[in-house]
Amino acid sequence: MYSDSLMNFFQITEELGLQQGADSLMEMEQNGVSFALDSGVHIDDIWTRAERVEECLDLIDDEDQKRHIKNMIYFSAGVMPDLDSVDNRFEIIENLENVINDFKVNGGLFASHLVGIGPGGIDHDWDSVEYKGRDHEYFDYDTVSDEKDLFALQLTLAKKLNMPFVLHSRKGFKETSDVLKAVKWNKGVIHGFSYSQSELEFFLDLGWYVSFSGTVTYAGKKSFSDMSELVNYVPKDRLLIETDCPFYPPVPVKNDSNIPQNIKYVYEYIASKRNITSRKLSEIVETNFQRLFGI
Repeated sequence: MYSDSLMNFFQITEELGLQQGADSLMEMEQNGVSFALDSGVHIDDIWTRAERVEECLDLIDDEDQKRHIKNMIYFSAGVMPDLDSVDNRFEIIENLENVINDFKVNGGLFASHLVGIGPGGIDHDWDSVEYKGRDHEYFDYDTVSDEKDLFALQLTLAKKLNMPFVLHSRKGFKETSDVLKAVKWNKGVIHGFSYSQSELEFFLDLGWYVSFSGTVTYAGKKSFSDMSELVNYVPKDRLLIETDCPFYPPVPVKNDSNIPQNIKYVYEYIASKRNITSRKLSEIVETNFQRLFGI
């Protein structure tokens, strides 16, 4: 149960420690999690992220449990649009391709578990809690154009390698849609969906999967009030669910650090909106995860 289409495991352990990471992995395994996709933000951080999971596995005594955990953790590798990556986009994407190919050969325990490219895309949410350190004023017209170029290069790489793309798009729908229409690679998921129904229809028409995070449970907050209704609009064969932990903890743990175990609250909320059981929803999401990422 409770497949997680995007988490940031390394950041969880940096914030809460290795033991919390190990505890989270054990509880995920005990809850029957089938798949969890770990993501990063820099071209070569997949090595560090995979090593961190292995460090947490070393804290677990039960060998059967360790084996099950190893089988449920998967990875994506990509580049978020930080200023350095935007400015050096051609070198960055060349290096990203090398990292992906190298990891698939030399990635050790998780070499065969690199299944997606991303997150990458467009981010103009200057107040986002998950992506700090950027200067709004720096993103002038030319820089936004270069940001689109970085996104297009990364999406083109996914097309070249025939890998699903994890799309990050915040307050930049026009720029995002421009790139999608130009590159024409629509095998992937838009994670942490944050737009309205008209934008949702655009992504669905192109063939994208749509993933919701804990923000759907923020029904009382104006900017998220319509989001809770959109979970009914997504066809069941396109629906994914994520924690995006340690960001966006769902109700009823909204004021706590977000950890992987909290995904059950997102499932429970979406299941109630779709008038099905959490178990049935879990089966739907697990099938979708397997189909998209070829697992």
